[in-house]
This record gives sequence, structure tokens and C-alpha cells, in this order.
Amino acid sequence: MNWITAIADDLDNLLRDFPYESGRVNARLVKAEDGREVIQVRVELGVLQMECVGRPDGRPCVAVGASSRREQALSIQTAAMLRLEMVQFQQRAIAFMALGDHRRALADAETVLEGAAVLERCAPVSEGEWALSARFSAVVLRTRAAAAMLASSGRAREAGSVIDAGLEMLRDAAERSGIGEHFDHLSDATALRMLRDTLVPQLPPAQRSELESRLRAAVLSENYELAAILRDELRLQ
Repeated sequence: MNWITAIADDLDNLLRDFPYESGRVNARLVKAEDGREVIQVRVELGVLQMECVGRPDGRPCVAVGASSRREQALSIQTAAMLRLEMVQFQQRAIAFMALGDHRRALADAETVLEGAAVLERCAPVSEGEWALSARFSAVVLRTRAAAAMLASSGRAREAGSVIDAGLEMLRDAAERSGIGEHFDHLSDATALRMLRDTLVPQLPPAQRSELESRLRAAVLSENYELAAILRDELRLQ
């Protein structure tokens, strides 16, 4: 063994200065020797380093070629490579969220959703099933990132609408997975509803009750235009 190389490559100091924290995504941005930015995530057994631009491991993206093939079936090998690539993008999206970089987290989450869609359409059954299940976490990531961007710029009501759209995407994924009847009790759906309640200002109970009473009256009197307005107002609160 070349002991000089082994000592030079020892990671003790790095790991000591960047401790692992159970239950938390501990991520940081650092400058590489050539000046490019990379993202590091402390995991239990070491440090995971990812590129901030392009594919996280720095290799050419499989998704670019796969998505351009439209409805053409993917080989088992290509589908597996695309799945592994989507796992990388999802890991980086989680790291960006931990750093509060919602813009880049949103971009990576959308990449995962696009890749999952290709796998669902064109991959062998086993990979398509993985993509359908991966859609849940990707939708949650995308929704959280988009809502956080809006909320941070003072657009809480729009953030609420984004979360509602995310919930509908989750419902669609649940229906396609055959668990639509359990949607209201899914942890992902519950988490998004809690996020919406946190971000979006709520009406006082008395005012909300009044709006709901007016909505019921409008429906009973078949004043559907007013009912639509009241329904939208309630959804925004």
C-alpha cells in the first residue's frame, strides 16, 4: 500500500468539520479547485458531492436523449440508467431545498417529473411502476419549492394556489396507482395541506362560516356565477 497517498487522501478533518446530523439534511455549497460550485451533503458514512449544473455526477444526461425519442420504447438498460439519473436529480433537489435554494430545487424536481413521465410511457413495466411511485415525492418537492418561492416574495395567496395544484397532481398519481380512495389520508397530501395552512392567511371562523352560508344559498338559488366567485374566495383563504 502507498501510505503517503493514503494519508493525503484521509477524510478525517473534512468529516470532523462537516458533522453528520441524524434526521436533518446537512448540505453546503463549496467552491471546487477550478472555481466551479458544487453541493455537498453529509451522509452517515461520509460526504456526497454533486455538481450544481447538469447531471449531479457530472456525466452526460440520459434524459436528454430519452425524452427526444417521444413514444419509442426504451431498452431495459436505458430505462434503468434514466431511473438512476432521476434518483440523482431528486437527491440534489432535496439538498437544494435544505439550503433554501428553491429555484434550483424546483428545476430539479421538474426534471424528475419529466423523466418519470418518459419512464411511464416508454419503459418496461418494472421501471414504469417505479416512476409512478417516484412521482409522489417529486410532486411534493416541486410544490414545496414553488410555494416557498412565492411566499418569500409576499405572494402567499398564489402559493396557496400552487399547493392546491400540487394536491391535484398527487390525487391523479394516487388514482393511477390504484389508491385514490386513500388520498385524503396519504402523508404527502397531509403535509401539503399543512403547508398551505401555514403559508396562506386564514379567514376568522365567523367570516368563513358566513362565506360558506352564502355559497350554499347561491347554489340553492341556482346563482352559479355568484357561487363560483364565493367558492374561489374560500379557496384563496
